[in-house]
Amino acid sequence: MSPSLMAEAGTVRYNHPDPASGLVEQEYNHLFVGMVQSTPRPDPEEVGDTVFVTPAELAERHAKDVFSSWFMTVLDAARPAVRELTGPSAGW
Repeated sequence: MSPSLMAEAGTVRYNHPDPASGLVEQEYNHLFVGMVQSTPRPDPEEVGDTVFVTPAELAERHAKDVFSSWFMTVLDAARPAVRELTGPSAGW
C-alpha cells in the first residue's frame, strides 16, 4: 500500500520484558506516520486482522485487550507526528 502522505516521526528505543515468555525485547525503531487512501491488504500469514479506531476506541481496547509490551511506548513516541498530520482536534 502506498501512502498519500508520509512523514518521519523520529526514533524510539526501548527495553521491555515480555511477562509471558520472560524474554526481553530490545529495539531501536525509526518511526514514520502516514495517511493512505486505499484499504490495507496485509499478508494473512503475518497479520490476523486490522481495524481502524478512534483514539478513544484505542484507549478502550488497550484497557481490556492484550497488546504487546512495547505498543504504547511506540505509539506515544509517534503521537506528535500523528497530531501534525491529523490536527490536535483528532485526539491523538
